[in-house]
Formats: sequence, structure tokens, C-alpha cells
Amino acid sequence: MPSALPSGRAHERPISRVVTPTVHGGDIEGVREQFGLGDRPLLDFSVSFNPLGAPPTALAAARAALDRVAHYPQPGTPRLAERLAELHGVPVDRIIVGAGTTELIGLIAQSLREVLALHARELGDPGMPLSHLVEPTYTEYRRVSKRNDLRLETWNKHVLGWEQDFLPRSAAGIFWTGHPNNPTGRVWDRDRLLGLVDDTQSLLTVVDEAYLPFLTDEDERTVTTAVAERDNLLVLRSLTKIFSFPGLRVGYAVASPDMVERLTQFQDPWSVSQPAEAAALAALDDDEYLERTRELIATEAARLIDHLWDLPGIRPAWPERQRPATAPPVPNYVLVSLTETRFTSVQVFEALARRGILVRECSDIPGLEVGSLLTGPGQLVASRGHLRFAVRTRAENDKLLSNLREVLMTSNGVLG
Repeated sequence: MPSALPSGRAHERPISRVVTPTVHGGDIEGVREQFGLGDRPLLDFSVSFNPLGAPPTALAAARAALDRVAHYPQPGTPRLAERLAELHGVPVDRIIVGAGTTELIGLIAQSLREVLALHARELGDPGMPLSHLVEPTYTEYRRVSKRNDLRLETWNKHVLGWEQDFLPRSAAGIFWTGHPNNPTGRVWDRDRLLGLVDDTQSLLTVVDEAYLPFLTDEDERTVTTAVAERDNLLVLRSLTKIFSFPGLRVGYAVASPDMVERLTQFQDPWSVSQPAEAAALAALDDDEYLERTRELIATEAARLIDHLWDLPGIRPAWPERQRPATAPPVPNYVLVSLTETRFTSVQVFEALARRGILVRECSDIPGLEVGSLLTGPGQLVASRGHLRFAVRTRAENDKLLSNLREVLMTSNGVLG
């Protein structure tokens, strides 16, 4: 990638190819229809949002903003951008607000498509990979890369580990990484990540911190403030997950001023609604809500993982049961492998759905297919597929555990 991205008005937008949409969790109505559940209540573990629900102040602000629906939102969402700049201690020209991080992920690939292709031709290698990742990871990175003709290179690295530790130094283009990574939950050491970013100037490293606010040591791990000294670093942040209002669609990126300008040129006008902006502004002021959230996740994530290790046929995707003191905190979701069981992840997903419990079945995520192998230093885990569980309240987590045990023990589902 060029050391500095072109500034000024971008070229005409290219027409993108049609790419199959990514499958995500949270399709409550689709599951009801698929299994004939009617209006039966479903307990949703398939999406990793705050189990406390949206802050009441945020919901009240969103309702009040409905009085302004006769007017367009202000372009660029400047009030929220200024609040976020203040939150992270960066200039406001380094903030762009969008309709969730998914919109911004698409804008990154779309806005860099032409400049990266030109750079590859200038290097004499027009077929070089321009988009890089380590899988399993969030499938939107792969989808937008294919949609924008950014040739993809998947780096084959161990995924069983407490922390992430790899950036491709010899590559150029975009490197996508979660912090923590979804769905594995692995987290970066901040100094290690920034050192690798500084060693890979030919890459724009996109660090997706959508789930980082759930960690108790977020302030020590976030790399948002480091963007001010690096043009090759972009950080994605989500407000819909930590504040549990996904229907309002609001997220943001922290990047260099040139990159923010480029993304803005490709962004549709009025991307963020007035109710979404109002809810976000109100939620950001609710410190007590954030404190309660982190305490709940820290306690329940550890407890849920401990009980999952006791279930026959289930292996949480960690190197070992005992987490070392130096391991990062657990995010608000847990990935598990099905091992030594006759059931596949698809079968367990269907059995739980019929019981009114919706989980994220992960066989559509590259690297987590039925029959896939997870590796780590000195480790090899053969699986019958993978499931991801959101961390919810204690009573809800206990209901998941009891139903999961019953499913796995039926019909001689566990080997041995």
C-alpha cells in the first residue's frame, strides 16, 4: 500500500459484484419459521450484545428524537463525532461515524479498491493479494474483500492461544484483525500489536474493537489513541453491542484525517439516524451502566466457561482449562468445539432451537466447518463443528447449560 493515501475527491465508485450475504446470528423470525415455533419466546445466545439491555436513558433519548423525523439528520453526525473525539482524546478529524461497523468495513474496502489495484500494478504484480486475514474471524472482512476484487490471502496460523501475535510483514494492502477476535475471543497485547503495525508500513491494519468495551482492562488494551501517530492504523468501534441497541445501527472508526476524508467521500448521506445519534450520546454518559456490564461479563464469562468444560462433548476453544494470570479477560461470547460426540454443531443448534434457545452455529465461518481442526503450539483439536454462545445473565446462562447437557446426553450422543 502506498505510504500515504491520496487525499481529495475519490474517483467514481466502481460497480461491485454480487456476493452472497454473510450469515449472522439474531435471526429470531427466521428461526421461528424454520422450526415452526410460532410466537414462542426464544432465548437468544446467537448475538453478543449487552445482556443488561439498552440503557433506559438511551431509549428515552431515541424516543424523544422521533419528534425530529421530519428533518434530515445533520451530515457527518458532528455532535456524536465530537463526543467520541473527546472520549478517545483525538482530534475530531480522525473520527467518522457510520451505521454500525459493518457499513464502515464495506467503506474501507470500497474506498481503497482502486488505489490498491493501482499500487499493485506499479509494483509490477497486478495479481498480488491485497486483503489479508487469519481465520476463523468475522466473515464480513472476507465478503467485502471479494465484493471489491481485493484478492484475499488467508494466513495459516495457530488459533488456539490466549493472545493474537501475527501480522504479515511481507504483505501489502489491508490486514483485518479483531481485538478481541470474533468468534475465537483472542485478544491482542497492545504493545505487541503496535510494534507489528510499525513494522508493516505497507499494510493498513484495521483493528476491530467492536467487543473491546466489554473487557475490564479496555483502557490498557485499546489502540485508538495510537492512531494519532500512525497513518497505517484504523480502529473500528461499535456502540450497538456494548449498549445493546443493534436496531439503531451506530458505530465509528478512528483513523488518519486522509483516511477519514476518503471514507466520507464514499459514504452515503444521512447514514446515521437522529434516534441512533441521540441514543449513542445518552449512552456514552452512563458510566454506571458500563461498570455494571463489565462486572457481569467478567463474572459470568468465567463461570460459563468453567461449566462448559464439564459438559461431555464440549471443549471451549482455549489452549487449556486453567487460564494463566497473564491471559486477557474473556469477552462477552464463548466459542466451543464439539468433540468426542456423535452430534454435529448443526444438529445441536437445531435441537436447542426446538427448545427455544438460539445459538450461533459456526459452520459457515471458514476454519470452523464440521470436521475442521483447530491447532495451537503442540495442540490439535478435531471437531464436529463449533458453536458460539453469548454471555448473558446467570439465570439465562444456567438455562443454556442445562439444555445443552440434556441435548448432548440424548440418544447416546456422547462417545465412550
